[in-house]
Order: sequence, then structure tokens, then C-alpha cells
Amino acid sequence: DTTATLDEPNVLDPSFTSDQDNNGDDDNAENVLDEEDLLELVAQKMDEKRQREELERKAELKRKRQERTMQQESNDQKFAGPNDPLSKAMKYQKMKDQSQNKDTTTSLNETTTGIGGAYIKNETAMEDKYRPTRGSWGYFERPKDISKAYGGGRKIVADDAKIRESSEETRDKLRAYREKVGIIVQSEKDHANEIEEALRIGNLAMQRGMYSTAVSALEKVTKWCGSNSKVGGKVFLELAMAYEAVGRTDEAIQVYSTLTTCRIEDIKFNAKRLLYGIEAMNFMRNEAKAKDFSRKKVQQTFIDTTGLANIAENFDDRYNTAYVDLDNGFYRKLTESVVRSNREARQILLQATDAGIVPRLKIVQALRSLSRTYDTALEAEIKAAAPKEEPVVIMNGKPILRKEEDELSTALLDQEFILASANQMIDNMEGEWKLQLLADKKGDGVKFYNSTLSWQNLDSDAMEFNSFGPVGFLTVSQSGKMNFNEERRIINWSGVQSSGAGGFLASVMSGSSGSGPQSTPQQVMSVDSTLLITRAVQSKKTKTDENVKEFFSVWRRVVPGTYSDASGSNANTSGEIKL
Repeated sequence: DTTATLDEPNVLDPSFTSDQDNNGDDDNAENVLDEEDLLELVAQKMDEKRQREELERKAELKRKRQERTMQQESNDQKFAGPNDPLSKAMKYQKMKDQSQNKDTTTSLNETTTGIGGAYIKNETAMEDKYRPTRGSWGYFERPKDISKAYGGGRKIVADDAKIRESSEETRDKLRAYREKVGIIVQSEKDHANEIEEALRIGNLAMQRGMYSTAVSALEKVTKWCGSNSKVGGKVFLELAMAYEAVGRTDEAIQVYSTLTTCRIEDIKFNAKRLLYGIEAMNFMRNEAKAKDFSRKKVQQTFIDTTGLANIAENFDDRYNTAYVDLDNGFYRKLTESVVRSNREARQILLQATDAGIVPRLKIVQALRSLSRTYDTALEAEIKAAAPKEEPVVIMNGKPILRKEEDELSTALLDQEFILASANQMIDNMEGEWKLQLLADKKGDGVKFYNSTLSWQNLDSDAMEFNSFGPVGFLTVSQSGKMNFNEERRIINWSGVQSSGAGGFLASVMSGSSGSGPQSTPQQVMSVDSTLLITRAVQSKKTKTDENVKEFFSVWRRVVPGTYSDASGSNANTSGEIKL
């Protein structure tokens, strides 16, 4: 083996040096080869040996291939008959190879009509039919000239009428399809001028930052547009961007989501891109809680960028306004009177039964705090109960619904104020109440009724009342009907009959706030098992910031019959409280 021979160290093939050994003597220095010639001779002999072995290997492979071919032919002849297509193909291929070998020694006697072309007629080829040699073309006989056999090359004259009819039918089907999917919208053609004007106004408004104007202009033409058409898709895309600019994110997401299936590729691509942006922003802000996307972070970045935090350093005269003298009487009094919650306000009113227990300013602040939260909750309730306006934005025949925030729940949650329903208030007002105090709308004006008797008995079932209270230096008893405005929680008195020493004076002073407990309509702010808090209903002529005397009323519940069943002479003349 050549490989084994080369691997053995210091071993040479005897044939390499046989000639030198026979023709010369080892002792003769002239016949001894030098080292370089010897290495060259060894390399030559090794190359000759490799070539000889390569030829032997190729001859062996060719012999084995011929044996396999002969074996395959014998097997095919054994299992296939002489008329088998495979046998015919092999026979034809063998004849073709023999013909090609024969053509190499034959002179070229015939030439083609082409330039420089020549051919030898194949005597073994079929004249009329032939069978393809490649199986991919189908192994079956076919004419050599298909055009002549089957009439190829003939000119077929088309019927122009049928062509026109077919074209019209195709156009009608395409038009019907486009109208069905919304690519063609007839209303867009009918109102093309209005839509074009709305787009122009919307573009100008968006460029100038007047986003609400853009929304208003584009919303008016949505009823004529479709989301799959080119013009309608542009209108809705502009509208969605205007919604996003004004902060109506939910509506913008609705429009973007619908446009992601638009038939116009540009509209669909832009809608998907903008929808991804707004959803990514919401995710980072609400789900991931990333600080860089929070509103406070954005505000602080703006302040740092513009330098507003250090704006005072740009002026020569700077004053330190961070110091406030809390020992000063006004600031100290104001700080001590702050009411921070409705629960604290109620506790203050429960304690304020006499002068000196609770500061008067703090009592007024507690009532004002309740009044503010009551106004917020009442307006939210009225707004929620109001009939909803029909949406004017129509997209594909469906309105774009605007997400309404639950303002009532938000107000109650933020302010911890529980606004009772109208029916609940009427039920809670049932019973007998003693006037605890009257307070002004502003300032520290508070009048306590711990030594002066004033009470009222309310019958919620019959909607009637009885009351007793002072009018000037006299007292008066009143009775009549009461009407309750469920929307605004206002009690109006009707059919009031006055009696007692101050009855005549009460009729004369019926327009003043001091003419008896039921002299003016009262708005119920809160009523529970202990307190009934009301405020006077102001006339339209009264200014909002104007102070009103005896504006707030605080009543405390007493046992039924404590004053209403007492002797008229004892209860109405002495003015003493009999418990």
C-alpha cells in the first residue's frame, strides 16, 4: 500500500533504486546520487505509482458499472415484454447512439437552407410520429408536425359584438363589487364639494393648532363618507388625528381600528402605524407605568428645558417669598379653620351646639365645604340623568360612541360625599327637628339656637309640615303643604297658615329670611338620622359672591312629639326647651 509505505519512516520502495544498484558500485563515488537528485527521483516514482493506481481504479469502476447495466437490462427483459415502452425507449436510445457513432465517419452530402447549416438524415427515425425520450413530456406517440396535423396557424376572427358585451358585463360586475365593499360611495360623489371644503378647513385648523375646529368640520361630513373609499378614508384618518390631538383617545382608537381594514393601502398603512403609536403610549403609561411617559415627567422636562425653574436668576432684584409668618393672626386663624373632608365637616357640626365649643369661622368653613361637594355631586347627577345627544359622527352606518366618564362616581369617590336619592331624602326627613344654628354664607356669622326654641315637624307621607319659631321679638306657628323638587332637592312651602303673636308680622315680613322657619325655599344638602342641613335658595338677582345672612340651617332630630305635642301656651310663649 502506498499510504503505508509513505507512513513508514526511512523506508524506500526497492524499485526506486533498483537501476542504480545494478549499474554501479556503492564504493564508486561518481555513481552515487546526491541528496537532491535522490529526492526528485523518489517524487517521480511516487507520482507514476499514483497515476497507475488511479487508472486501475477507474477501470475497475467502469467494469462494475457495465456489470450493473447488463444486470439491469437482463432484469428489465426478464420482467418486461418486447413491446414494453421502456424496452422500446432503450432500444431507440441504443440505435441513436450507434447512429451518432456512425455519423462521425460519414460525409456531409445534404445541407439545410440556413447559413452554414448541415445535417445527416436519421434513417432510423419515424417519419410521421415520434415518441419523446424524456418522461416529463409524456411517453406517448405524437405527430412530428402538430400544426399540420391539427390545423395550427389558422387565424380565428373574433366577434366584436361579443367582445363588447363581455367587456360591459365585466365592468358592471366590477362596479357592483366596488359599491358593495364601499370603494365607490355614491353619497361622496353627490357631496363632493362639502367634503372637499371640510378637508380644507380641517387641514388649515390642524396646522394652526385649532384641533376642536378641525373635529367640528370633519364630523359634519362623516355621514356621507365610507371607510373603504379613498376620499372617505382620508376624511376619517384626518378626523382620528384630530381626536387624538384634542385628547379624545378612545374615539381615535375606534377610527384607527376600523381603518386598518381599509381597501386603500396608503390609508390602511397609516392607520396601523398611528394606532400602534397610540396603543404603545397607553401601554407605557398605564400598564408598564414607565416614569418617562407620565404627565409629571413631561411637565418637569418642559420646565427644565425652558428654564422656568430658575427664571428668577435672570433678574437683579429678587425677593424671598418662601417665608410666611404663621404667627400672624390672619394666617393662623385661616390655617386652624381649614376643613379637609366631609367627614370632618359633619363632626364639626355635631359638636357645634353652643357658642365657644367650635370656632364660628370653622363652622362656616365646614358648611361651605359641604356645599361645594354637594354642588359637584348634584351637577354630576343631573348631567348623568339628562338625555344623551345623538352622536353626529357616523362611520360605515354606525355611530362613533364617545366614552362618557362616570362623573358622579368620580365626584363621590374624590370628595367622600354620599348624595342620597330624592326618595331617600324624603323618607329621612320624616320626623321632628329642632333648629341648632343658622350661619352666613361667608365670614364667621353664626347664630346658635340653644336657648331659643325653633322646631318643625315634617310629614313625608302627607307632604305637610308644622313649625314654630321666632319672628323678630315675637313667635309664630305655621302649617301647610310642602313640595319637593326631586331634581334639585328643593323644598317649597305652599298654603302656609300662620298663627300666634307674630302671625300678622310674619305675613308682612314674608319676603325676609327671618320671618319664620318656612319663609323661603330650602335646598336639602344632607339628611340622616341626626342632622338635617339645608341652605336658602337664592334669587337670580343675588350675586354669587355676595354674602347672605342666615344662609345655612342645621337642624337636629328630636323624639317625635317633643315639641309638637306640648301645650301651646307653654311651648309658644315661654320659649323654653322642654325635653
